[in-house]
Amino acid sequence: MERVCYRTQEMCDRVTADEDSLNKLHEEEFDVAVVDGIFFMKCLYLIPHRLQIPWITYTDMVDPILVRVPWMPSFVPSAISPFSDNMTFFERWKNVLYSFSFTFILPMLIPEPPHGVMEKFQRYGHFNSLDELASKSLLWLSPKDDVLDYAKPMMPNVVNIGGLTVKRSTGELPSDVKSFIDGAKKGVVLMTFGSTASVIPSHMVEKFSSAFRRLGDYRVIWRLDNEENVELPDNVMIAQWLPQNDILSHPSVKLFITHCGNNGQYEAVYHGVPMIGIPIHGDQLYNAKRLDGKGYGLSMNLHDFTADELLVNIHKILGDKSYKERVMKASAIFRSQAQSPVERAVFWIEHVCKFGGDHLRSAGNDLPLFSYLMLDVLAFVLIMFHILIYLFYRLFKFVINKCCRRAKSDDCLKKNE
Repeated sequence: MERVCYRTQEMCDRVTADEDSLNKLHEEEFDVAVVDGIFFMKCLYLIPHRLQIPWITYTDMVDPILVRVPWMPSFVPSAISPFSDNMTFFERWKNVLYSFSFTFILPMLIPEPPHGVMEKFQRYGHFNSLDELASKSLLWLSPKDDVLDYAKPMMPNVVNIGGLTVKRSTGELPSDVKSFIDGAKKGVVLMTFGSTASVIPSHMVEKFSSAFRRLGDYRVIWRLDNEENVELPDNVMIAQWLPQNDILSHPSVKLFITHCGNNGQYEAVYHGVPMIGIPIHGDQLYNAKRLDGKGYGLSMNLHDFTADELLVNIHKILGDKSYKERVMKASAIFRSQAQSPVERAVFWIEHVCKFGGDHLRSAGNDLPLFSYLMLDVLAFVLIMFHILIYLFYRLFKFVINKCCRRAKSDDCLKKNE
């Protein structure tokens, strides 16, 4: 987190200090900006604010409190939690803590720009915080879709566009990749951990290799920079770049071993390929859990697995047709939508450019947090409840005292008689 904070501060300094670039952007007279709304880069909202243009937020880690979508932590897992939507009591309790941390703790670890910087940008319109700028987004674009993610209530200004990178295959694979796939007797396993993790420690490479060596007539295409020259089996082909979407579309690909990047998961679902998820960091833990919950594959722990366990899971998915059947049904649902994810994103961006976003915005967006969460109503109810209990207590005490005094008076009368 310290490294993230440093890089964030460095990027924000560049954004806020480069007046020449900001002036050039202003001269372009853009109609709208699309801002990456990841929680540690909220300083990016300063750019459209400086340009005096409206903005749209694109983020795969939506903060439901900031956006004012009613995602109860009882059935909507936090973006940083490793839970599905079917949680036990203790998982719900932990999910509440994850949700609280995501909304209130993590932003505190990322400092706001210095006061002088804030004052400079406040000349173009007053605001109190970067969260306030974020909340003014005309639209929130979320790269999710119910076919892979969990069903949850949505507001009109939040649009799911999961699967932006998905496309039908062009059928033009590189000749070496095509030749390798065509030579597989039973099929191919594709493994890639994305552009940020193509270099894997040698001891992990050896574990993966040990499992792949025992796959028999299956072949493996692996995105790997084998820096330490670990000996690989003959049925493995490595490359530092692979056309992931096109390979997944090939009918011979039977399994996708992935770090659970969001885009890669939707590509696999679109092409009907079951997965083994081995998350590394961030939202990948959440994404990996979706495979278990939806039945599209299995998740594993990168730092705590053996070659034998990986081999067992590979054979489990290759041998159990239910995984393939479920992901093929999901593929059919995904493909049946009236608009592709790109078309949906374009439609809504053009919509708010033409009509604005006020008609999509609920009254909840303008409520202070205590009113939105009904804390004021809850406080009123609790106060009235305590007043009522107190009045009942006083009444009960009054009646008891009356009864006691009457009883004593009767006793005195009897004694006098």
